[in-house]
Amino acid sequence: MRRLGLALSSGGPRGVAHVGVLQALSDAGIPIHAIAGASVGAQVGGLYAAGVPLDDIARLWRDMGFTKLARGFLPTFPWRGWSSGEEVRRALYPLVGSVTIEELPIRYAAVATDLRTGEAVAITRGPLVEAVRASVSVPGLFVPAEWEGRFLLDGGVVSPLPVEVARALGAEVVLAVDVLVPPTEKSLVRPNVFSVLFQMATIFQKRVAELEAQVYPPEILISPDFGDHAPTYSDVGSGVEAGYQAASAVIPDLKALLED
Repeated sequence: MRRLGLALSSGGPRGVAHVGVLQALSDAGIPIHAIAGASVGAQVGGLYAAGVPLDDIARLWRDMGFTKLARGFLPTFPWRGWSSGEEVRRALYPLVGSVTIEELPIRYAAVATDLRTGEAVAITRGPLVEAVRASVSVPGLFVPAEWEGRFLLDGGVVSPLPVEVARALGAEVVLAVDVLVPPTEKSLVRPNVFSVLFQMATIFQKRVAELEAQVYPPEILISPDFGDHAPTYSDVGSGVEAGYQAASAVIPDLKALLED
């Protein structure tokens, strides 16, 4: 059987759909050789690669809740970002401890952005918690993570759909999961400064992801349908089910590709 790699996109709370994708693959008995994730994709993928049960990964969102999430965004002093990122560490450490990426049974990379050069950085070694913390460091919200002399930010800035990283990990077939917000989904009837900035980031990330898929085409690309109730940090809704349905629909094609 050919080796399957997953490219799990950034996408904030929509990343809970990655849990459903992983559940569908597990139910179908399809082994995963490698996972490359950006931002929330790095978080979900890293926990799964470390052997954390999928139910526990989904529960992480509910357990943190909006209150704990907001507390994690208390400003740092001196002010270098809205959060030190310590809440991320506190949430992940009880699940994976001090495990390193080298110890994981599934090949794994957390994609981050080098603040100085703008390059995508695939973190493939070192403590898993620190790799995830770097990959989810949203610019302006989190203090940049320090890693091997670099300052790292959210991987979704330059590589929101890291197909080429999954390929570099040894994947022969790549299933890419895009949970990014479509720009057309947001209404801008009365734009304000926050909605405009959010829309700019949405357009930018979606366009970069589209370009990545063109330059490094995956064998299969899926985009879960969330309907009218996309997941939020306070309500994941049917996000897991949306991911499960999207992955289930391509299982026959995926099996055929893996068995070629």
